[in-house]
Amino acid sequence: MVLRELLSRTEQIDDLRHLFGALGFQAAWEHVPPGPWLGTGPVEAAGVVRAALVARHDAFRVFALEARDPERAVRAAAQRLAGHAERGLACALGAAPRRLVCAGWRAAARGPVIRVAAIPLEQPPGSSLATLERLTPRPRETALALSLRVGEALASEAVTPRFFRAFRATLERLTDRLTAPRSRSERHALALTAFTRVLFLYFVQGKGWLDGDRRYLIRRFDDCVAARRPFHRRVLDPLCFGALNRPAADRSSAARALGRLPFLNGGLFEPTALERRHGAARWSNAEWRDAFDDLLERFHFSARETEDGDVVAPDMLGRVFEGVMDPTERRASGSYYTPAALVREIVRAGLEAALVHRLGLAPPAAERWIHRGEPPERSPDLRRLTVLDPAVGSGAFLLGALEELTRLRCAAGEGPACAVRRDVMAHSLFGVDLSLTAVRLAELRLWLALIADVSAEANDRELTCIAPLPNLDGHVRQGDALVDPLTLARALGGGPAPAAPTPELERLSSARRTLFGLTGPAKRHALAGLARAEAALARDLFRTAVAALERRAAELIAAAKDRDLFGRRRGLTPDERALLRRLRGSRRELRAAAGRLEREGGAPFFAFESHFGDVLAQGGFDLVAGNPPWVRGERVPVRVREALATRYATWRPARGRGFAHLPDLAVAFVERALELAAPGGAAALLVPAKLASSGYAEPLRRRLAEGARIERVAPLPAAGSAFAAAVYPMVLVTTRAEPTGREQVATALGAKSATPLIPQRALAGDGPWILVRDAMRVARHLGARCARVGERWRPQLGVKTGADEVFLRPQPGPATRPAVRGRDLGPWRATPRIHLLWTHAPDGRPLARLPPELAALLVPHLERLGRRSDCRNGPAWQLFRTALAYAPCRVIWPDLARRLVAVVPDPEIVPLNTVYGIATRELDDAYALAALFNSRWLTALARLHADPARGGFRRFNARVVRGLPLPPTSPPVWRALAEQGRRGESDDAAIAALYQLDAADRRALAAAPDPL
Repeated sequence: MVLRELLSRTEQIDDLRHLFGALGFQAAWEHVPPGPWLGTGPVEAAGVVRAALVARHDAFRVFALEARDPERAVRAAAQRLAGHAERGLACALGAAPRRLVCAGWRAAARGPVIRVAAIPLEQPPGSSLATLERLTPRPRETALALSLRVGEALASEAVTPRFFRAFRATLERLTDRLTAPRSRSERHALALTAFTRVLFLYFVQGKGWLDGDRRYLIRRFDDCVAARRPFHRRVLDPLCFGALNRPAADRSSAARALGRLPFLNGGLFEPTALERRHGAARWSNAEWRDAFDDLLERFHFSARETEDGDVVAPDMLGRVFEGVMDPTERRASGSYYTPAALVREIVRAGLEAALVHRLGLAPPAAERWIHRGEPPERSPDLRRLTVLDPAVGSGAFLLGALEELTRLRCAAGEGPACAVRRDVMAHSLFGVDLSLTAVRLAELRLWLALIADVSAEANDRELTCIAPLPNLDGHVRQGDALVDPLTLARALGGGPAPAAPTPELERLSSARRTLFGLTGPAKRHALAGLARAEAALARDLFRTAVAALERRAAELIAAAKDRDLFGRRRGLTPDERALLRRLRGSRRELRAAAGRLEREGGAPFFAFESHFGDVLAQGGFDLVAGNPPWVRGERVPVRVREALATRYATWRPARGRGFAHLPDLAVAFVERALELAAPGGAAALLVPAKLASSGYAEPLRRRLAEGARIERVAPLPAAGSAFAAAVYPMVLVTTRAEPTGREQVATALGAKSATPLIPQRALAGDGPWILVRDAMRVARHLGARCARVGERWRPQLGVKTGADEVFLRPQPGPATRPAVRGRDLGPWRATPRIHLLWTHAPDGRPLARLPPELAALLVPHLERLGRRSDCRNGPAWQLFRTALAYAPCRVIWPDLARRLVAVVPDPEIVPLNTVYGIATRELDDAYALAALFNSRWLTALARLHADPARGGFRRFNARVVRGLPLPPTSPPVWRALAEQGRRGESDDAAIAALYQLDAADRRALAAAPDPL
């Protein structure tokens, strides 16, 4: 409501300082002479009357201009900012209609890209307000981070949300119109494949390559409708399968009748295996009319990744991939689109590490080449540098690597850019994804990147000169990068990865290189040759893995037959029996795969050793980069969970019960990325920020800190809004090399020399990573000299019902107790808003028989209550974890809050499942702990260790509070703390003195309340 009112009251540029002040900027007012700032030409062309600095955040500045042509004025100002590499935003007010016009810039491979958005001042829609809100700076956010986020916010304005909604609705409708095959997922895949081709044709059509007509498809469709001919059979099929996939000389008369068309080749215009099995998707003219009207003709298409204006550009395909997935499927797969600006920074960070540790470049030289485009005098050869994305999604990271490697090589003197880009694609880029949809969209984006800067007139000579699209079949593969049967068998059977014969590896590499540029029958022969090379490698790998499994099984059986001192057979322990069962299951799976290979002739599944074995033979990939799936442990199927725990040393479910102890899937991807990296190679991944703090990630943190070189650990709290999901990302860049003890870890993106650094040795040991240097010093000092809460008391969760809608009541009754949830707690305050049906006796045990008032409410639900996961023994009406409800002395706090808040509740109050607490022997202990927990110093220390949650909240779980330091105190001092608690106050100065915090320590904790 505040933003709407401020926008409606905005009449002149002087008012913009109030608007941006409300958004969280520091308001300012400094006149800027337009002429000297922008230049005489732009000032006169846009009619700029005056300009002023109206707001700032760090080095990010907001300028306002009064001009006759506001769009031209803000573009000129944004170009001026870009020309001087200044982070900022330019704004102007427009009339008829009244609007706020904003422009920013972001770096790209081909130069700065200007982003412009117009926001109505009268009755702004929710999407415009959301764009404004996304401009809000975060606490301690750098100018670079804010600039990246502002660029994404401006880029997503206008066409993006509408296009995603229209694309998904159209695709779902076309899927529903198909009658075969029976599986809806296969119908969806057929529809997406066909529609992907049409999307590509719209991008190509925008370049004028389809018979010189930028409205080629709709005109052909209208001609078919007028002649009552089926558009799909008369135009689309011959266009895709008779013209664009064949040289002009080889086309039929029907294909030549479609006009002057380029020969594009590429797997996009070849029938997929699903299409060969079921036939391609086809729709009637009426269904195509809806698709044209609702989607294709509503938007403008441009083949440039970073096109300005209200157009559909290829970088939207990442969000399309996210948008066409069912929300449940997206959560299960953990697939989310990564903003292009963030991809570029992550790829640069990874390349910088690879240049230093893999190729031997000095760090300052690598930084200048990466961030300034200044190559060293003797630059290393990048022509065979390899980059892998193990969860390719829509290809964002492969595209980012393509542009960055092209930029680096061109800066070193190679060219032209289009030839370099094609060479990078041929030799440097590799990707894997479980989803065939992802593989198709990744290929599409890479093909579009090749044609984006190619210009050709619509005549036979120039169209003939367009290089056909390459074949990416050997570079982007569908498969499981984490757990394939071969790697699982190797984990079970033990021993190093089997070494494949060198001639086979050379045949694989040669077959992939040959296939890349072929067309027609030669392409089909090369594709078969690649499949044969992969199958030959797989055959040897299967044989070796089966032999290793049999050896390990024989060892177990032989050990079981050994006799002890009394002559009895030793037998197998339960763990050994489980291992033997898995060994035999893995052997069966590999033998079945070998049988399929012999019957069908091709490798039955993707494995790095068989499909990218030539790269692994060189040591591995120089850079592994990507945004791997973030999937919580409870969403991983049990069988996959077991395989992950067998395969990965850092993916081990912690001892204990509950989903909180299960690692995220990203943990396994980090370990896998380092395995696939060559010695000295780098892994640059976008991972959940919880990997820096969660207990389940402690084995991974220890392994990275002690067995690799950590280049960057950069939390991105402000980037979550760009993901259209409640995610809390962190950039993790590591190098596969032993640490020397002198490594410095950057905690932000950008040039490493300009980022905050912490020593890697400070990240070693148990506990979370504290990424604020001064706060880390204070926390470690207190940890070394103070006892911890967990050494004296055990934090525990409150009562669990397992059926809140049955047990919780809005009003009190004769058989209820007042109850509190986390949201009902504040400092020194517990306000019960609900009441719990209490089914336990004073001794804590469940009632043997329900009294009438409880029976009337619970008996109708007994069958359901008996099915609760925790209900194993005892009556169906029992509650769980009731210890805190009976404790006469206790201090409680909410699981989820912005700060640590504690209260000593009345004895009758029951803390529920979103509340943690400590039961103490004496009431003084409870009040003293409440005084400590409510102090600013314990909140600051707790936030250093707590996992992030939506809206600036943190999870103050048992692990966090267990690790908090207790001040060394005498009994009188402890009683004084208890008196503070009884009065409902925390004396921060006195508590700081108890911890012996000096002024520097207090400043460090006060300045870093939210390190993640």
